[in-house]
Amino acid sequence: MASTMPAPLLYPSPSEAALKLQFLGKKIQDVPAPAAIIDLAVVNRNCRLMLETADQLEVAFRAHVKTHKTTQLARLQVGRDSRSVKLVSSTVSEIENLLPWLLECKAEEKEINVLHGIPITRSALPRLSAVARALGEGTVGLFVDHSAHIKLLDAAASDWPGQIPVWMNIDVGYHREGVGAHSAQLADVAYALAASKRTRLAGLYTHMGHSYNVSSPAEALEHLALELEGLEEGAIEFLKIAGARETKDANAQKVVLSIGATPTATAAQNLFDDTEGARKYRAIIEKINRSFAVELHAGVYPVMDMQQLATRARPAQSTVHPMRSLLSFADLGLRMLVEVASSYPDRGEKPEALIAAGSIVLGREPCKSYPGWGVVSPWPQPSGPHYDPEGTRTGWIVGRISQEHGVLAWEGPTEHVRRLEIGEKLLVWPNHACIAGVNVGWYLVVDSDTGDPETVVDVWVRWRGW
Repeated sequence: MASTMPAPLLYPSPSEAALKLQFLGKKIQDVPAPAAIIDLAVVNRNCRLMLETADQLEVAFRAHVKTHKTTQLARLQVGRDSRSVKLVSSTVSEIENLLPWLLECKAEEKEINVLHGIPITRSALPRLSAVARALGEGTVGLFVDHSAHIKLLDAAASDWPGQIPVWMNIDVGYHREGVGAHSAQLADVAYALAASKRTRLAGLYTHMGHSYNVSSPAEALEHLALELEGLEEGAIEFLKIAGARETKDANAQKVVLSIGATPTATAAQNLFDDTEGARKYRAIIEKINRSFAVELHAGVYPVMDMQQLATRARPAQSTVHPMRSLLSFADLGLRMLVEVASSYPDRGEKPEALIAAGSIVLGREPCKSYPGWGVVSPWPQPSGPHYDPEGTRTGWIVGRISQEHGVLAWEGPTEHVRRLEIGEKLLVWPNHACIAGVNVGWYLVVDSDTGDPETVVDVWVRWRGW
């Protein structure tokens, strides 16, 4: 199989050293806008909480890297001292850019397991084969949901080390990738896998994307249970057709069932409350975990965003640890720095202002909890009034958006409107962090745990390409 040039060569990144020379030690206020600002303290807390949850539930955790596309945050997602590195990507570029760090992990004899999270395509296979050869047998897994995928791997995988670990996509209602538990297409894949000499089943995977529609911890947990039971149903059916069986031998290698989307994965953090519902859902996980190896996966949870806040998949405070914030504005780790370009206090019924940042900075994904494209934070004040969809609903939001232009609209009573000056810089919480970061080349990192949350302490370069 012919090799192709990897993304780091096709899409060269800017010099990290030069960026640090330019930005380290600068105050946010002195940084040119637009820019993406990450708070390391928030990201650390969110990553630790997810890993602690998986440990307490005795399940594995797989971190999705598509939101941030940086090695630095991927390290935090798996944990500094973890002996297991389980990741999933949306592009081949993400895996190729992870490779230098993954080779370090291999040298440290850590377990490496990386999934390419799109059903395999012919053009992606040569590059993924190169990564698999570098990392060794069993380290790179591929998604399938059609018998043609198995045939492609059988015909074109001569360069792959050993058997190819494949992950069957099961659709539990989101209707993106994957097939249903009782579909003829699932049966076709199972028969093709049973006949294949080059592939082996490593796990089954589902994405509960419609969990973004939940509005409470209880709803999120219901989706978590539906997701897990739907994936188990698909796994049993698939294994029955493929001639394999789920194992009850604790020492045997179990087939992995990977469930998640940030709302359902973070909802698992509610399972330690002493309630009937929490005990019920823990029992479901424990039961399925006896036959399969359950793992959670999620991606946007380290930084969160307005969409995640709208799901209320976790309460604002924990009943087990009352001082721990679980899902509030304090848990949003990404803010977009923007600059006021003009002001229109008398334009219409609401005061408006223009920022030099539109959809290519903030994204264009709506949020169900309010009619806008981003919420202006109280910064530069450390805290204070701002628009809260579940509170006063008073403050500046990004009310309209085009490519380079964002129109701020004041919501709520106007007698206490926050006056904005032309040239003033603002920090905006975006609706969807995965999209808001796409057009920035790097993140400027601050750390509110240091006592100086205004100073840039690091620069993380984002990966580019496909």
